[in-house]
Order: sequence, then C-alpha cells, then structure tokens
Amino acid sequence: TSCQRHPESVVQKPIMKIQYIITASVLVAVTAAKPHHLHRRAHARGPAKRGTIFVPAAVETEIVYWLDDHEISEEEVNLGITNGTLMWGNDGVLSTSTSSPIALPTPPPASGHETQVPKPTPGPTSEKPVDEHKPVVPEFQKPASPPETPPIDPAPSPSQDTPPVQQSGTSSRPWADMVDKDGHCAECDRKFPDGTILCTEFPYGYGALPTAQEGLGGWSGIQDPQYAGADGFDDITTVPKGSCSDGTCCTTGSFCSYGCPNPYLKASFPSIQGRTGQSVGGLYCNKDGFLEMADGKIADTLCVQGSQHMGVKVQNKLSKSVSFCRTDYPGTESMTFPVTVGPGETGFLANPDQQKYFFWQGKKTSAQYYVNKQGVPESEACTWGTPMGGKGNWAPAVFGTSFDDGPASQGFSSIKQNELCKQERLGYDITFVGDGVVSPCRYKSATNQWCEGDTCWEDPDRGCTAGIKHGDLMIVLSDG
Repeated sequence: TSCQRHPESVVQKPIMKIQYIITASVLVAVTAAKPHHLHRRAHARGPAKRGTIFVPAAVETEIVYWLDDHEISEEEVNLGITNGTLMWGNDGVLSTSTSSPIALPTPPPASGHETQVPKPTPGPTSEKPVDEHKPVVPEFQKPASPPETPPIDPAPSPSQDTPPVQQSGTSSRPWADMVDKDGHCAECDRKFPDGTILCTEFPYGYGALPTAQEGLGGWSGIQDPQYAGADGFDDITTVPKGSCSDGTCCTTGSFCSYGCPNPYLKASFPSIQGRTGQSVGGLYCNKDGFLEMADGKIADTLCVQGSQHMGVKVQNKLSKSVSFCRTDYPGTESMTFPVTVGPGETGFLANPDQQKYFFWQGKKTSAQYYVNKQGVPESEACTWGTPMGGKGNWAPAVFGTSFDDGPASQGFSSIKQNELCKQERLGYDITFVGDGVVSPCRYKSATNQWCEGDTCWEDPDRGCTAGIKHGDLMIVLSDG
C-alpha cells in the first residue's frame, strides 16, 4: 500500500495480501494538533494461501487471489499490474488505487430537487468503524430502507431553458501564475455559481486549477460513495488514475475534487464523511448533471486562503527544482497539489488555521506535503509513485503544518523521514528560519540528522518540529 499517512483523516486504498489486511501509515506530527489521521483505503485480500497439500514426495501450495471478498484470477492480477490499477507495495503486498476493481457507473442525470447524498445500498459493509471518538450523528437507520439524513439545502438546479455556463480559458496554467507576490489569488475570490457548470467540465475561472497528471480531466480525484446514511459514507469508489482525460468520470452522485493555488485550500467538502474514517471532498455532481458546492462548504468560493497569522514559504538554493506535493484532503488524499520551486525561487505553501478548516471526527487537521528529491519532474513527484521509487508517496520526507488559532495562538510545522521509505535520502539540507520561529528545525543531509535548535539526533522516526509565534516560516533548501 502507499506509504502515506495524512494528519487526521482516512481514505480508501484496497490491499491484496496474504491472510490479513494492513493499513500502512506515516505520521507527520504537528505537536498541539497531534495529526494522526489514518488513510484507510478499501481493503482487498490476497494472494491468500488456501492451504498446503501434503503428498508423499512433495509439498504443493495453491495461491488464491482475493479482492473485495471474492476470488480473482492470476490473469486479472497480471492485467491489473500491466494497466497500472494494481501494483506491488513495499512489503510485497499487491495494492490498487481503487476501492473496487472498476468504478461503478452512476445513473444518468434526472430532473427534480435532491439532497447531496446518493441513496444507500441495501446493506452496510461488515467492517467495524474505527474505534475512536466520533461526533454525535443522527440515529442510524436500518440499511433495508434509505436512512434519514440531516436536511441539506443545495442551490436550485437550473431550469431546462437555462444554458450551462460557457467555460473560457480552459488551458492549464502554472500554479504560480494565479498568485501574486503577496500570495493573493484574485480568481479565488469569485463566488462559485452552483448548478450552472456541467459536471463534465472543469470549473476554470474560480481559482481551481487542474491536475493534468491524474488523467481525470483536471480533477485531482473523483469519489462516488455507494452507501450514504446518517452514519456517513461507505463503499466509496475512487475512479482510477487515467480513466477519463476529458473529465467525463465526474458523474451524478460523485464528489469531484480540485486543487487550489498555494497558499489557498479547497473549501468544498460534504458535512458527513466516511463512516469508518474515510475523508471525502470536492464539488458535488447533482442528479441534473451540474456542479455545486458540497453542503459542508466553508465558503461560497472554491478556494479559501490559509492562515493569516502565519505564512509558510519554501526557498530553493539548490541547482535543480524541488517539488513539495500537498495531499488532496479531505478527498482521495493523493499527493497531487504541487509547489515546484526552481533554483533561486521562493514559493508559498498552504497552512490552515486549525479552528477554521476541516475537522476529522471532531479533531483539528493540518496540511501535509511530500518532499521530493531535487530534479524530479513535477508530473512524477506529485502523483502516486512506483514502490521504492523515491518519489510521489515514496518521496524521502513528509512535512506537516498548521496554525493553532485557539488559546495557543501558535503555529506548528514538522518535517520527518517518510517512515515506509527509510532507505531514501533527500540529498540536501533543510532549515527552518524566521523571526517568530521557536527552536528552528533542521535536516543535515551529510550526517542524516534532525535538529531542533542546537540539539541533533539520528532517529529518522522522530523528525523535528518548530513552533511559530508570528510572521512567516521560511523553509530553506540548500546543499549540505
């Protein structure tokens, strides 16, 4: 499975494994918030050893592959590896980026008013919820009948004689072009017009920026919950990478996620989330086939600016470009939102206020970035990577950041070794600097040490964390 664990959330990724299921994780500590959200991706068992048959002269082991509680053939496994929907994980397990072998079709758009919750399937999964405290939710309805959900008041769908908004300027632009030198994005201030843009079109012109490397028509991820109840979503189908370069995979009932230029964050996600901890985010495709803000939105715009108490920037003093790749959260939590800084350049990173952004099961969350080696192309750095390939979710380090805008009134930023990729090294130094930085954090590539202030250690699992009282945190990348 991917070596990803994002602060305080859970997403789906099936795992085929011998005899048991495991969820791999990587923790990015942000002290006060203690981000520890698990990425649960729908599980698949296999290859499972059915048994050992003893005969007088030999021992035979029959290998059986299981996915979603049913047997699949070796031919299907090989085909999955060939077409990229299955891959070998770091510990020898076979994993897939989908929550089922293929994305399930959704019904065609229909007229009428609706809530932003697809109908539940007649039966929940047998998996037990994560044993953690959850916010109070309405009483669970029996799965035999559609559960009652909190009333949602989506924007009215356009009448049949209302033409869809005609999109313009639909060519992809560099992320940095959207933000001025002060970190302001003018397009991001535009209110999103619910119910006027077709789900098959990416919503250009409102601050959202496409992620071309995912092959989903600009969407960073598409999630289609097959179950929705008062207790949350489940059986969440994630459309595989490369499924629809024209964006037609964003269909009725789906949540279609998008990127925002740093230092901005996605503002649209549903009020209910995965009932076993999965996170879901993006614009909702209603039954009329039009996009609208999800009912849990925190603004009327697609993107919201990060903390105004504390800014985060990265400065590149190396000879090659470096990509910091933010996870799509809440959503598929793939590391698809890039900040790529060339030699001599400085770029912004998004840094949420804990009290104002997304809460996972009542807990505050932070932004997480995968930190790649210098010289790795952005298209390879900011997407799911090849196991042990040293990029993407296998990048050497992870960085987490947020500002506690509660009583603490302090930011926390942390960087550490990617726990499931301990053999990978960044190959350059990282130093936290800034007037308001307490116990500056450093990584020394020559000795592979992490430091806070004048104290250093070689424990890669510990990493280092800095407190930021005010102003900007500058992450400086330099040769050792």
